[in-house]
Amino acid sequence: MQPMTILLDGDPKAPHQARLAGALQRRGHRAILMNAPEVADRARVEFGQEVEHLEVPRLWPPFLNDAWVRRRVKRLGVQVVHLNNLHPGQLIWQRLHLPYVATAWGSDLNETDFPRSDAYWERMAKLLRGSAAVTSDSTPLLERARSLAAPNTLQTELILWGVDCGRFDATRLARDVTFWRSQLGIAEHAFVVLSPRQTLPHCHPERILRGFAAMRRGPDEVLVYTQHGRAAEPAMQKQLLEEAAQLGVADRLRFAPPCPYADLPGLYAAADVAVSALEADGVASTFPELMALQVPIVASNLAAYQVIFADRRALLFEPRDPTELTAALDRLRADPALRADVARNAHRWVLQHADWERSVDAWVALYRQAIG
Repeated sequence: MQPMTILLDGDPKAPHQARLAGALQRRGHRAILMNAPEVADRARVEFGQEVEHLEVPRLWPPFLNDAWVRRRVKRLGVQVVHLNNLHPGQLIWQRLHLPYVATAWGSDLNETDFPRSDAYWERMAKLLRGSAAVTSDSTPLLERARSLAAPNTLQTELILWGVDCGRFDATRLARDVTFWRSQLGIAEHAFVVLSPRQTLPHCHPERILRGFAAMRRGPDEVLVYTQHGRAAEPAMQKQLLEEAAQLGVADRLRFAPPCPYADLPGLYAAADVAVSALEADGVASTFPELMALQVPIVASNLAAYQVIFADRRALLFEPRDPTELTAALDRLRADPALRADVARNAHRWVLQHADWERSVDAWVALYRQAIG
């Protein structure tokens, strides 16, 4: 088939963008990243692909901005745009009559943690209505997109941010696990609880801390928070350390620094259990990655997670019930057979349903359809 030229317009820091750009380039397509220089660097350094970058200036009045973008995308031969992390500013693609595929994240359509104005939702509805197709990683998000775009009928498709099971293979990572435990000052046989999501308020890391502090702990449990280089993380880290001191577990906390994607499997594989405590979410790419590594997951009981966590592929708790979170951690800590059973169920499902190349296949098919 003919190669395509795809412009990726999304979160300027998300490693997802680098993964997708690298995958498209490897398949012979031309991927161009917009306003995401860090992501372009990651695609080159971490995924071995030289990806073009388009930096769009802020011109005033807006019609000058549109004219500048129109000339550039025409010169670059852009055929289709893929939107990730939706926002009203992406309505420019409607004005320029370029076809686009929209991938909705939880933070785009989530009203629980991210209250927005009526004007925001009106513009978001317009953006969704103009898309060639809308994808997301959970059924509730697709339903929310359809309700916003009504009465228009949207083409929607469930596409997970899958996992490279070759890269996330625990049998190959013993040296990396040793490195991370040494780097974080964790004893070889310590039981590690990992908080892999962003250390930000909407991810409720304080609830994980309280659940950990209430565990029936021995002398060697450790709670590790991952850092993602977000501006609000230092303030959250300070708050967690203060609360941990009050709970008597400050010496048990570790904060893993932001790391290249290639180092992430070793960090995740160093965990004995991982915890996510969001109240509203899609299916984070973190989950298939942990499942591929056979790290058992404790997560909020959300409708969005049913596609991935049904049939004992994780232990679920009610998001605002700290006793349920602690009970799940205690069960996994005390029962190695249960940990193995949950991990095995999750690993089997991921191999069948969350392969990264299948995810890319699905998006490529939608690009071709949008161009056609």
